[in-house]
Amino acid sequence: MWGYQEHFQGNVESLAREVFRLIGFEGEPNALLVGLAIPGEDVRNPVCLSPEDGRWTQEMFATLPQAAQLAYEQHPDQNMFYGDPVTMAEKPENLRRRAITDEVRRHLGLDDERFGVRSFCSLAIPYEKYYVVAVLQVPVAQLEIHPTIRYAGAFGENETNFIRICIGLILQEAANELLKPWPQPGRMLNGDAKLSAAEIVGRAAQSFMRIPFISGDISNWGLFDRVEAVAKLLYEREPGRAGLVLAGPDDPNIHYVMRLAEPVSLGQARWLRKMVEMSKDGAQLIIGYDEVYGIGSVSDVSAPPFVIDLIGPHEWDLKQGETIFLRVRHGAAKLAQEPISAERFRDNAKRIFERITDPAVARMNNILRLLAGLKRGSLIIFAADATAEAERLRGQGTRIVPSAITLELLERATAIDGAILADPSGVCHAIGVILDGEANDDCTPSRGSRFNSAVRYVGDGSAQRLAFVISDDATLDVVPLLRPQIDRDHVLAAIEELEAADLDNFHKCRKFLDSHRFYIDQDQCDRINAALDRIEEGPKAVGQIWFSTTRFAPNPAMNAGYFLSTDEERRRNRT
Repeated sequence: MWGYQEHFQGNVESLAREVFRLIGFEGEPNALLVGLAIPGEDVRNPVCLSPEDGRWTQEMFATLPQAAQLAYEQHPDQNMFYGDPVTMAEKPENLRRRAITDEVRRHLGLDDERFGVRSFCSLAIPYEKYYVVAVLQVPVAQLEIHPTIRYAGAFGENETNFIRICIGLILQEAANELLKPWPQPGRMLNGDAKLSAAEIVGRAAQSFMRIPFISGDISNWGLFDRVEAVAKLLYEREPGRAGLVLAGPDDPNIHYVMRLAEPVSLGQARWLRKMVEMSKDGAQLIIGYDEVYGIGSVSDVSAPPFVIDLIGPHEWDLKQGETIFLRVRHGAAKLAQEPISAERFRDNAKRIFERITDPAVARMNNILRLLAGLKRGSLIIFAADATAEAERLRGQGTRIVPSAITLELLERATAIDGAILADPSGVCHAIGVILDGEANDDCTPSRGSRFNSAVRYVGDGSAQRLAFVISDDATLDVVPLLRPQIDRDHVLAAIEELEAADLDNFHKCRKFLDSHRFYIDQDQCDRINAALDRIEEGPKAVGQIWFSTTRFAPNPAMNAGYFLSTDEERRRNRT
């Protein structure tokens, strides 16, 4: 389609990956470009794909030209007429682009089901001789973890959530790049996007907070900045902790303790902060999109209202009942999620502690949730040798009679400096412990003393120890958080594919190996580097562009434990 299409596709994928990292979405995105020849253009291929050697094939889109033309001709909006002459003149082109996008999405449907992903598509954009659709594919398993909001908008029923809005903005940014005549999309080595990942997340949060949260009222023009202004303010040096209930002024489910004679604008942040201070002890502030109606409570209804929960200094959540849809911390929006998924936690604990039982893993996981809920800086160490370590460190902490860890014990033990020392079954042996250990490569001056103390004490993992670190800003670290186990045969297959590839078809296997560098040993690194030398030094077409791959070197932390056992491989393959 054009010379830099592969780099543009890579930029879109890289932007999506960074956005997902910022909002805490664990799914790995895959980007694809689908090009459909513009009618009347002289092209070699009616359909083009980038990447050309991915899992997507030309056969998948063999019927796309005919299907898109038919969808355009039969589009339900063909019979719609506009009073504006300009809009009417633009209608055929707009319908064609929408029809192409719909057909690309439909053609990807079977592939989506087979690979467990969902495809999101940009509007088709005419570029050079093709209509180009940018596609982001996201794992369904991760996508469905996050609940959606159904609401009635100006054009009918809608359903969305924060991650979907982020994806939509990423694809919109890709479409905007395709609309520019110069430079060609993908030509800029540092990425094409005019919006950074952080800016996209910020815009997505603004957009999300424009959803019509109040039934029957779609006039929400944006709540994010107004809530932020209140969340930043202190009253008598204390942060606001209250709920803002989104409801109509005469909602029959609202019981007013105090109703204002005249609603007050939400824009008056300082006045609103005083109202927040009054709305405590079970009462909440009743607000609309623009005004405050009073202080009251909500009766027990089947469809609870949306609530903006002010939970700490410059921290708030958007929730409905017990479901949290958005978390905002110091202006940064994130998805509501567990600090670490139960499955990931179990895998991590089982690989660190040789003989730990499932009930012990569950208790440890529950302790992590309790610790995170305290919202204060803290450190707890689970050690297989906790009894001996409590004795060895008795001069650097306080030994206690071994006791099962409870919420009350955590509340009291985290009120003082030092770590809590427990065994893997969740029994505490000492509190206020000053940890020792040698510095290593995982220590970093950018993190606090708790994190670096945990890293030093856990060491290389030979002593079977696991640490939970809660920083003062409520950030959680699990040390060590082991990388996922993978199938060794997948690595070997990618190496063999690279050894048989050339500059035209090595991208897929090179990308896989590049993202799995940690798992590759010295012998495999040598094979990969030799193959890359051969490919990159081979003949090239005039004007052909490629990027040199950083050569591979083994990671000293990698060991055989990062590969699935034969039994586990068989179980996952059956699944």
